[in-house]
Amino acid sequence: MRNSIQIKKTGSLNQYCLSVFLLALVCLGASGCSLYVMAGKMFFGDPLQTCEFSRTTKVDLSEEDKKVLVICSTPESIRSDYPSLNYDLLEQITYRLRRNDVNVMDTGKVATWLDDNGGVWNNVDELAENFDADYIIHVDIDEFDYREPNSPNLLRGKAFGTVSAYEVREIDGIKRALEVFASEYTSEYPSHLPVSIESESPKVFRKKYLDRIADQIGRFFYNYRTGADI
Repeated sequence: MRNSIQIKKTGSLNQYCLSVFLLALVCLGASGCSLYVMAGKMFFGDPLQTCEFSRTTKVDLSEEDKKVLVICSTPESIRSDYPSLNYDLLEQITYRLRRNDVNVMDTGKVATWLDDNGGVWNNVDELAENFDADYIIHVDIDEFDYREPNSPNLLRGKAFGTVSAYEVREIDGIKRALEVFASEYTSEYPSHLPVSIESESPKVFRKKYLDRIADQIGRFFYNYRTGADI
């Protein structure tokens, strides 16, 4: 009698396990690989996304011992309204690249050189000649503002420009900067509704927006987790 009860319990357990297994197969069939993806995230975190620069050039700046120069530029119309924008972006982008193991040249040397040259430079070859860099990253911001047009009490960041990278090579004894990567950059934050100055001061919002721009531009050049927020 006891053996008969044990057999019945074992049979019920086997049927239960079989039912769970079949249900899992049905879920997998219905959702494709989503369960595998969810399981992978649970154990390993979000997958690492290869940055656009590495996909284009096959070069990983975080793994190769390459010295990188970062420089930012804006037109006079922006510099007159935001005179510190170039240097603020330079510092923030440099910080993020270094945090992701990219060997970036000292921002102080770049700023000093720019000051000595009136804050302008003619071409990238000039930078290649004056700095001992393997790559030059040029962030050219054509448009920038963090105030909603015709609404002085509303804040919304908008920026547009081009992000380029150059490999420095010596050709006939002269250092030249050859473009190896270029991409347009467009930003709007927040994308749905602007922020009222009653809920956040313009100074705090501007700092937050510059951090966001630096994160987005930095991701052109270092790999990142797909689930990481910016």
